[in-house]
Amino acid sequence: MSLRFDPTGWEQLKPGAFQNSDGDIAELHVFDIPPDLTAPLEDLDKLRRDTVARTAASGGGLIEFDLVTLHGLPTIQQIVKLPLPDRPGVAYIASFTLPRADRSLVFKFLCVEQGVTGMRDATAFDRFMAEHGKGRTPDEMMGYWAQHPYAPEVQGGLPRNWSEDPWWDQHFPQHPLSRARRLLQTMAPTIEVHPAFHAAPPWRG
Repeated sequence: MSLRFDPTGWEQLKPGAFQNSDGDIAELHVFDIPPDLTAPLEDLDKLRRDTVARTAASGGGLIEFDLVTLHGLPTIQQIVKLPLPDRPGVAYIASFTLPRADRSLVFKFLCVEQGVTGMRDATAFDRFMAEHGKGRTPDEMMGYWAQHPYAPEVQGGLPRNWSEDPWWDQHFPQHPLSRARRLLQTMAPTIEVHPAFHAAPPWRG
């Protein structure tokens, strides 16, 4: 495999796919073609804005997009949310993308809302209204409550809302977004990349 990680707590479902006790799915994808990125990694602003627009156009929303280093390689770390196709709710997809000039690795985690949903949103919205609701029109309040990060002028999709701030993770540790962020944090130090992938020429845009 081009990428290895600590499999403790994960059950292999099939090659490249794993599941943990929370029901979260981890998938490893290897692409032997140049990455589908619109800019070099140094142009973080353009990468963020283009990802916001693309994700919103698909009906979802970008939660966060950052550059990190995994096993010595520059890596895109991001979380998006997408509507579930068969029932109300959303899925949060956290991922590491390791781009090289002629190939890429994507290691992603799928964390889905299950059972009773909306408690985090409702609790955060009550606090939001108490702190920010006075003196604002309903349109102003909703515009402040939810907007796409990095490109607030983008419309449509599922804008990031106030409840999706990392501060709320500690209060709702089993929420799928909290689990997604936790998986990125805990899995990153265990990841090792195959020497052949490591030696591939870097992505320049």
